[in-house]
Amino acid sequence: MSDEKMFLLKCKECDAEFFTEGENNFYRKKGLHTPKRCKACREKRKAQHERSLKEKEQENILSNLQFEQAEETEMLLADPNTVLYIIGNGFDLMHGVPSSYYNFRDSMSRRNELREALEMYVEKENLWADFEESLAYLNDEAMLGTLNDWMDIFDVKEQHDDDFSAADFFMAAEAAMSPTQVIMRELPKRFRKWIDTLKPTVSNKPLEQIINTQSMFINFNYTEFLEIIYRIPKKNIFYIHAERRDKNKELILGHSGIANRKIDGNPRKLRSNQLRMKNQTTYDLHETAGYQLSNYYESTAKKSNVVIEANKETFMSFSDVETVVVIGHSLSVVDYPYFKEIIRNNRNLSNMKWYISWYSASDIKRVDAFAKTLGIQPKQIKLFKV
Repeated sequence: MSDEKMFLLKCKECDAEFFTEGENNFYRKKGLHTPKRCKACREKRKAQHERSLKEKEQENILSNLQFEQAEETEMLLADPNTVLYIIGNGFDLMHGVPSSYYNFRDSMSRRNELREALEMYVEKENLWADFEESLAYLNDEAMLGTLNDWMDIFDVKEQHDDDFSAADFFMAAEAAMSPTQVIMRELPKRFRKWIDTLKPTVSNKPLEQIINTQSMFINFNYTEFLEIIYRIPKKNIFYIHAERRDKNKELILGHSGIANRKIDGNPRKLRSNQLRMKNQTTYDLHETAGYQLSNYYESTAKKSNVVIEANKETFMSFSDVETVVVIGHSLSVVDYPYFKEIIRNNRNLSNMKWYISWYSASDIKRVDAFAKTLGIQPKQIKLFKV
């Protein structure tokens, strides 16, 4: 066995041999302490530590919780005619459906042009954790910064030059803004294709003691698993963002339109004064690109107001709802308009009861922010763990 493959240490946890001479040299150069555990045991301890921190955070939040904990039977005792269930992606995940946006990411290869455009130009630290809102955090400055290079590539002349070509001018703008075109063109198609592949991988019904099949449902998912798994009549379900079985309707997703700090104001002011302006043509090119960016933000925004307007009667039918049961919904800001519309149409706001599912400490924080923003009193909310 070569020196490089000779193991120098034994793990104090599992007694396995580890740590080669090469690793020893690396640790010595970096001034690092010699490890006492092998890599597998170190990673196991790290995971345990992280889990312990999360548990402590959760215990701390629960000990100071302003919301009561609900029993499953409470929800089934209510009159089904006055109960509205709001179903989010957590519902599909509970039933073994690989429907997270991380799954959507993994359905594309690393070299896929849509994935490359998203991961290269979206500024959100973890774009797949809150994918829809992340669409509003495009790094437009990075794209605008390439305009001068594209001007040189397409040899864009000044507008007073006899050889000026409008075609070259607009090709330079389109080349710089091409990531936005890729996202607008490919995201709806790729997303629909992925949604069509989803199916449950478990046969049990974890929500059987919570769901009343005769109640009303707002389904934020595009899938029909409420109908298949729990035999909910289709007439009782409002597929608020369309459903995958209807091939004539585009599936609705997008950001709230208010998240990106650069949307407000004139798109012509998108940091143009900070970029290198060689002449008036350069300035005009930045203006043209700015308008294309504005079109991107508008195109990728979730048109909640349009959905609400098109479904006025449906929202009005929730006027006598006394109990709202939220299952697996992240309560993301992008969907606040729908909740506000439910509240606005209700005849007895002060007596509405809200039962909201939670899974992690971050969920409870979102419930708190949700309640404060929508003016729901803590005494009206009860939480239940899923």
